[in-house]
Amino acid sequence: MDSSAPRFANIGFAGILDADPRPVFIVAKPTANKSSIRDIVYKNRALANSSTLSEAIFNLTNNDGHVPFWDWVLTPQPSQSSDHDRCITYMGVYWTRTMLLDKWIVMSGNDSPPCLEPPRKLRAEGKGRSLSNAPEDDTTSVVDFATPPREPHESKVTKVFRAEADPGLQPPDFTPDPEPFLHVIQSVDWESHKLGPMDEWPAGLQQAFHQTIPDSRAIATYWGPKYRAIYNEAFSKFCGSMHPRLLGEPVLESWGHLKEDLDNLWNAPPSKRGKKIEDESRFFIEKEDGHLEETYVKWSLQPIVENRKVVGIQHWLLETTSMRLWERRMKMLVDLGNTLVLARDVKSYWQRILEEIERWDEHDVPLAFVYSVDEDDDAASSNSRYDCPKTCHLAGSLGVPKNHPIAPETLELRDTNEGLSPIFREALHAQIALLVQTKDDSLPERLLAGLEWRGFGDPCDAAVILPIRPTQDEALMGILFLGLNPRRPYDNEYRQFISLLNQKLTSSLASTILLEEEARRGRNAASQAAYNTAMLQKKLAWQTEQAHKSTQNFMAVSEFIPVGMSFVDNKGNVTFANETWHRLTRYPEGCVDQMALLDCVIPEDKPKIMQAYRDLERVDVTSFEFRIPRGGDDGMPSPYDDRVGRHILASAKVERDDTGAVLRMLTCLMDVTEQKNTAEEAVRRAQEAENLKRLAEFATVGMYDVSLDGRLLSANDSFWELSGLPKVDPTKSYVEPWKLCVVEEDLPVVKASLDRLRTSGRSQSADIRLKTTWTAEDNSGNAIAAARSVSASFMPVTSSEGVIQSFTGCISDVSMQKWQLEQEKKRKEEAIESKRQQENFIDMTSHEMRNPLSAIVHCTDAIIASLSRIEELEGVTTPVPAGTNAADSLMLAQQAERREVEEAKKAEAKKLLRDAIDHAETIETCAQHQKRIVDDILTMSKLDSKLLAVTPCTVNPINIVTDALKMFEVEARRVDIVLTSVVDPSYTALGHEYLDLDPSRVKQVLINLLTNALKFTKTGNVRNVTIYCKGSREPPGGEMTTAEFIPRFKEPADEYEQPALKNRTDPVYLLFEVKDTGQGLSAEERSSLFNKFVQASAKTHVKYGGSGLGLFISRRLTELQNGAIGVSSQQGVGSTFAFYVESYVPSETALKDAQAAAAAARIVASSLGVNGEPDSSSEATGWKRGLLSSQRMPRRLRPGASNARLDGILVVEDNLINQHITRRSLSKRGYSVDVANHGIEALEKLRKSLVGLTIGTQTNSNGGGDVEAPGSPDAQGQQQQPILINVVLMDVEMPVQDGLTCTRHIRELEAQGEVLCASGGRVPIIAVTANARPEQVTEAKQAGCDDVLVKPYKMPVLIEMMQVVVRRIGSSSPSSSASGGA
Repeated sequence: MDSSAPRFANIGFAGILDADPRPVFIVAKPTANKSSIRDIVYKNRALANSSTLSEAIFNLTNNDGHVPFWDWVLTPQPSQSSDHDRCITYMGVYWTRTMLLDKWIVMSGNDSPPCLEPPRKLRAEGKGRSLSNAPEDDTTSVVDFATPPREPHESKVTKVFRAEADPGLQPPDFTPDPEPFLHVIQSVDWESHKLGPMDEWPAGLQQAFHQTIPDSRAIATYWGPKYRAIYNEAFSKFCGSMHPRLLGEPVLESWGHLKEDLDNLWNAPPSKRGKKIEDESRFFIEKEDGHLEETYVKWSLQPIVENRKVVGIQHWLLETTSMRLWERRMKMLVDLGNTLVLARDVKSYWQRILEEIERWDEHDVPLAFVYSVDEDDDAASSNSRYDCPKTCHLAGSLGVPKNHPIAPETLELRDTNEGLSPIFREALHAQIALLVQTKDDSLPERLLAGLEWRGFGDPCDAAVILPIRPTQDEALMGILFLGLNPRRPYDNEYRQFISLLNQKLTSSLASTILLEEEARRGRNAASQAAYNTAMLQKKLAWQTEQAHKSTQNFMAVSEFIPVGMSFVDNKGNVTFANETWHRLTRYPEGCVDQMALLDCVIPEDKPKIMQAYRDLERVDVTSFEFRIPRGGDDGMPSPYDDRVGRHILASAKVERDDTGAVLRMLTCLMDVTEQKNTAEEAVRRAQEAENLKRLAEFATVGMYDVSLDGRLLSANDSFWELSGLPKVDPTKSYVEPWKLCVVEEDLPVVKASLDRLRTSGRSQSADIRLKTTWTAEDNSGNAIAAARSVSASFMPVTSSEGVIQSFTGCISDVSMQKWQLEQEKKRKEEAIESKRQQENFIDMTSHEMRNPLSAIVHCTDAIIASLSRIEELEGVTTPVPAGTNAADSLMLAQQAERREVEEAKKAEAKKLLRDAIDHAETIETCAQHQKRIVDDILTMSKLDSKLLAVTPCTVNPINIVTDALKMFEVEARRVDIVLTSVVDPSYTALGHEYLDLDPSRVKQVLINLLTNALKFTKTGNVRNVTIYCKGSREPPGGEMTTAEFIPRFKEPADEYEQPALKNRTDPVYLLFEVKDTGQGLSAEERSSLFNKFVQASAKTHVKYGGSGLGLFISRRLTELQNGAIGVSSQQGVGSTFAFYVESYVPSETALKDAQAAAAAARIVASSLGVNGEPDSSSEATGWKRGLLSSQRMPRRLRPGASNARLDGILVVEDNLINQHITRRSLSKRGYSVDVANHGIEALEKLRKSLVGLTIGTQTNSNGGGDVEAPGSPDAQGQQQQPILINVVLMDVEMPVQDGLTCTRHIRELEAQGEVLCASGGRVPIIAVTANARPEQVTEAKQAGCDDVLVKPYKMPVLIEMMQVVVRRIGSSSPSSSASGGA
């Protein structure tokens, strides 16, 4: 702003403008010297608060595209001009121009132009006179610079715009109302309304009426508790089709969304009744033709209070549609411009247009697609139907399905009328946007069928086609089809937005093309610059090389001639001395001191040297001799003096300046001691050269020299032998060795190496194969034959000018190394295969060892249950009736004797039963022990093979402790050990019920520690074992446990990687302590713990057994989870084993899944007894007593029948023993069970189950009463119907078809509707397998299994898992409620 701004602010008018809610800015009036200056000296708060409008206004001053607007603003208006001559609609705002003090031009804005009707009073007194009778000259004119000036002969009637071209902006339609609004008010039958006749209205209502009706603002009054509406004409346009029937009616019947605000004002306490509610919102006005129009308004609600009581509410509306739409559209244009500047070529330009339009408000773009237009070079276009050699290619679309007729992939405009081809041909020559509409069939409605409308979902009835070209004189390059907002009219502001959009696209495309052209020119310039630089660098390199060669020649001469050379300045400093000088004088290399030569000679010769240097003051050259003392490297001593090592002949020459002063001296030293040996040395060197030549001839490496055109110049014998070429004289025969001896496949390698050599001038190398055959024998004496592989080197031979004349090199036979490399690759592949086989072996061993263990556990359960039942039955005795008289005494005596015998037998039978139960429990204990040994061996094998993986999942750590204790309840009870667990407050303080950790690995460590604790506690007087669970945010130390943690077995850097623990942060440390009251450990015994195959003492295995692996495995498992393990113990008191592991806070999704699974498990557990049976006394008793068979038992008494989703189990198992035991155990518990030997048979059983389900449904629909369950046998024991399958227990390793393949087929058949669960929905599948590795469990779940149960297991565990899985599936199945799922 200039200096006039402060002076204007001082006049006091600025405060009024700041209070005005309308945008206002002030421009200084131009003077004669500054006629074109656009100085905005002031803007009020309303304009400043509207950042979009403020930024647009201030950018106008710097944009020449808005010159017409500024010309209108700055041009003085005639004094007789009307009010409307001072108004203009620009940038979505209705501006009014006012001159202030002949110094400033005040521009004030409104959301909409004022009403063109005369004041209400004049209309009421005009006896129906309407504006249609007013003279034409009084018609309001609106200045619009986007519309060209009208010629005098043109009609003033509003033009009808044709579909083929968009005419730009239209003047607003100021057609007067067909009937004055006051007549509408008076025509209302007020006597029939609840308000009554107008003359009987309350004074407050009449006052509100007289204030509302003549007001030019949109105001409505809602009277009484029913909020009956009375509004003025300005408000009526917001009522739309509800006007005038809304007059006098409750407003909530039409606008129910006002109820909350109206009720809040009506029921406000007296202290708040004077406050009003203000807000801004968007709503849709329903027009007479039924369509909706998007409208933005600022509104306020003000209560009308009489006698401290609310009697009505006034509703003010101020339309802000133009402002909000302009802000929205300007933001879209700004965002589009910011996006298009990133386009680097025309192809990406189209894509960025669609990407940005997709980010726009989808209500403004219900449909859009872009075509790129290319020139059709087809010669047949000259004979085309239309002279239009253009082809349109679809670049992208929004809301248009693929291959829709409105936007085909390609449009050949020369022949076709497909889609929008006619209007596209017209757009080729148009400079502005074309409007197409359904009402004139320029937009055929048949093309709109099947479109995916965006935004409101309303179909468009109009669209614009924007021709996109870089400049007006250039050919069209693209076409943008843009569907118009169906809830906004295509008015002047909309046209202005489309015009600005077209300008933005045109300017952006021009910029993109210029940028692309500039990039191309830049690349060409860069290439030329690079070429020039390369030439200059080459020239500079040549010159540098020449200078370097000169320096090197001097250095080489000075280094290799047998003359010691040194330069001494006029101050006596030695500035240069070659290696020979140092060698002859034996002076150390490096910095040379002044007069260093005197320190290297025999003392008697020093005066001679000093005299020679004094002579140089008079003469230029002098010679002298001196002697060097003998050193260790000298040869035979001098025959005259053994102190002398060398005799030196020195020559010194001085260099003088113009005055004759000495500048520097050159001293040359020559060793003349070996003069007699000079000839012999020459002979020796000649012999050495001959030896080198002979060495080259007999070398095992082929040496060669080849010209640049590939001709062999020379080669040694090894080259001829390796290449397999016949030896000839290269000077007489033309031989191209590479073409003749190299295999065809490797010739490109040789050519590429030579090309690099020519380009870079550097040595190259390559591994190639020759056509000769290499043969050898391996260690076993077997013959080996292969193509000969050689390593070839190529070294350039350059002239003195640096030009490559030829290249030389050698070829080395590397066939043996190549063969050995292939062998190493083969061994690596064999090692990988061996590792895979090892994994398979581990899996097979686990499978084969766990299967019999499962059978043992099941048989043990069955034995214990059967013997316990027999024991109960044996305990039932039949009472003997008492004698009635003396005659029965003998009979009673005999009965007593028989009873004594029977009692003795029963006592013996009970003892045998107890022994049998004890033996069965021993079998189970041994099986569990064997299982733990097997687990230890398999875990040890995985650790050695680096196959053991830690797999965290979201669990409750307390449940892990509880499960571990349950496994030892029977064993602890047998030896009278009290098992307890304690949750430390440190764990509770963490605040996390669920954490991410590997429960199987933590439980395995707890099992190992509990096994040892029970083993060493069962012989003590006090038998207690307690597990403590603690938590910490830092690694636990001595403050949390008495145990001392042992050092790691491996350092973390040497530990193999655990992918599941990577990128885990913010760990939570869980500490578990197992404390017992056993015999304790000595310090010597503690030192040997936690090592492989090592127990506390040599007597431990004899007394207690064990493999010596448990503690070592526990140590490794804790370390793999970034934890540690330790022990504290006192002999005679007990031991405390402690370990901690890292856990992590789970994600929200994992936490919710874990909580849901836990809730399902608790529900299932609450319905089960201690043995996994339904907690129903009648059912449990019925099962225990065995009064009814599983097939004959009524459905209401069968435990499985209480849950229709669980009854009907298919056991898929190839092991007949496990199959028989599982079927028998489930049948005893009241479940309907069917079996299959492999996957194919299981699929057939499922298909039959679907057929049986259909039959059962038809039977139930045809008659009532009890229906026998499908699959139950008849009187002859024959199967009547297949069992309706609700659960599948799937073994994994099976012949014919394995379990995972069968599971995938089941899921595919489910999708096709060929296989269904009998109770509806998904078929629950539980994988029952001995494959216990985490990756195998994951693979089973990925194949479609709902859960995995690892063998061996107990039947209650299986039943509980079935209940959990069925309940989880039932809760997510849409038919769960109908099927009665768990």
